[in-house]
Amino acid sequence: MTESIVVGLVTGVFGLRGDVKVEVGAFDLQPGLEVEVQGPSLERHALRISQVRRARGHVQVRFEGVETAAAAASLRDATISAPRSALPELPDNTFLESELIGMAVIDRNLGALGRVSGIQRYPGSDMLVVGSRRVLVPMLIAFGVHVDPTARTISTDLPAGFEDLL
Repeated sequence: MTESIVVGLVTGVFGLRGDVKVEVGAFDLQPGLEVEVQGPSLERHALRISQVRRARGHVQVRFEGVETAAAAASLRDATISAPRSALPELPDNTFLESELIGMAVIDRNLGALGRVSGIQRYPGSDMLVVGSRRVLVPMLIAFGVHVDPTARTISTDLPAGFEDLL
């Protein structure tokens, strides 16, 4: 079975023709892409993207067979997944959340901080949730963050005072 990656979240309806607003992650959605959608009150099923338009803070997506605002409303809060094999390569220094989970975080001065258990998204930066105390480590080059996917480690150079959070 091929690995499936979450590529977006339906956040609302746009217009009367069945378009939806989608918050996208690392991948651009393209017409023709076959995806699976699944929501809180919606069983997983396949759809094909027929149109994508960029908008401020989201993309507007039209799916084949979703032709009314009511049909689009049934997709609200649904996750959109696609087979990894159907998606393009990620840009340099871009990683999927699933790739970061479980990596060891090692600070230049503080040593081992723990393993990544999740990612929190904030407007200023994504934060790694690290260790049993769930310390938030900013994913910023300014803090020396470097991901080594081969060694499954993330190195940091956190500022003085960060140790007080540990």
